[in-house]
Amino acid sequence: MDKEYIISKVKLLIPNSDEYPDYDEIIGFTVDKIMNDVANYCNISLDELPHELTTVVVNMTLQALKTNESLYGKDNSANIQSLNEGDTSVTFRPVSDVYMALQSLNPITDNYTNILNNFRRLPK
Repeated sequence: MDKEYIISKVKLLIPNSDEYPDYDEIIGFTVDKIMNDVANYCNISLDELPHELTTVVVNMTLQALKTNESLYGKDNSANIQSLNEGDTSVTFRPVSDVYMALQSLNPITDNYTNILNNFRRLPK
């Protein structure tokens, strides 16, 4: 399975139109996590993941990014951690929080279990 191909498809479907500075790192991290989760679930090493799962990994990555709101829209409202009105104060969520939220996300939902079960092997 070609990681760069997956990243290119994710970037095509979620373009960096707002020029978010950590865009490439977050996409790369999320693709790595999803590929590792799929490999672990299927009991297959990363280098043996079948090409047939490429679309599944792309879809799972898109779902993870959208569920966690890791890449923000024009208003950056998902990036805001806190607001104060008196003398106006805005605190933005650090990128490390985004990574932690993505790390705790379980991308293998009922939508994907049936597909992944077709490729799952018994542990050695």
